[in-house]
Amino acid sequence: MKNTPKILVLFLVALVMSSCFKKLKDDLTPSGSATLIANGTNVSLGIPTAITLLGVVTIEANKDKSGYTILLNKSDIKEGKTYDLKSSTGVFTFQHDGTFYSPSTGTLKITKFTDNKVVEGKFSFEGNAVGITSKKMTANGTFSVNIIL
Repeated sequence: MKNTPKILVLFLVALVMSSCFKKLKDDLTPSGSATLIANGTNVSLGIPTAITLLGVVTIEANKDKSGYTILLNKSDIKEGKTYDLKSSTGVFTFQHDGTFYSPSTGTLKITKFTDNKVVEGKFSFEGNAVGITSKKMTANGTFSVNIIL
């Protein structure tokens, strides 16, 4: 009988700890969706990720040598804001079939931003392969992703 309170306390501590670890695991598991249409072809992408580190939000959606990476200053992200992909302060990297493309025209619009929780947007651009100006790409896509860090 003397050990009953100790066992009860240990049980309660274990229960609280397991629920905290489950919440942490859920918070660190990427979730969301991403689309990419490159030169008229739907490209299958994996689950996108978004993290915030040193004031920069990094959004990535990549699979099998195709996808995109977007880096934006967190303080600059506003719901409804449109970025010019050619001259914006953000960094935009697009890849299709292992070739990287640089936008010559295009926009990225943030459609939803909840501080350090969710970022959603859409983009479209035309560009050339890096180092091969004769190789062109027209692409558009969307992302909706929970920020995990």
